Amino acid sequence: MRNRTVLTGYPRLMGTGTSMGDRVVDLPATAAAAALARRELAATPGISGELGYKALLMTSELIAVYVQAVEPDPRLRLALAIRVTPERVRIEVGGPEPDVSPDTLLHSSETPSLGGMGLRIVDRMADAWGVNEDHDTSMWFELER
Repeated sequence: MRNRTVLTGYPRLMGTGTSMGDRVVDLPATAAAAALARRELAATPGISGELGYKALLMTSELIAVYVQAVEPDPRLRLALAIRVTPERVRIEVGGPEPDVSPDTLLHSSETPSLGGMGLRIVDRMADAWGVNEDHDTSMWFELER
C-alpha cells in the first residue's frame, strides 16, 4: 500500500489546482452502478486515452467493493465524485460502509472474489488512493495527468 491514506467524510473531492470540472453523480447500489459510472467517466472532458482506461477500470473495482454483498435494492445509493484538474484526475466512490473492510480486501489472498484483486489493481495503478471513513465510507484514487 504505497500511496494509501485514511481521511474522514465523503465525498470530499479534495485537491489543489484549478478545477476543469467537479461533479457528483448519484448511482444505484446495484451491479448496474459500474456501467453507469463508466458512461459518466467516458463522457467527462479530460478523461481519455490511457488515463481514461485506468480511471474506468479502477472506478469499476471500487464500485465492486460496495455492491458485492448488497442485495439489489435501487433505494440504496452510491455517490461517484469526479474532479478533473490540469494536474490530476480524482475519483471517489462513496456509500454505506462495506461489510468487509478495504484493508481486509487488499490483504486477502484467499478471497480475491471479494474484491481483493480489484483493490490490488487500484494500489498498483493509482498515483495515490485512500479511504475516507466517517459514518459512511468512500474510497478514492488519483491519477496524474
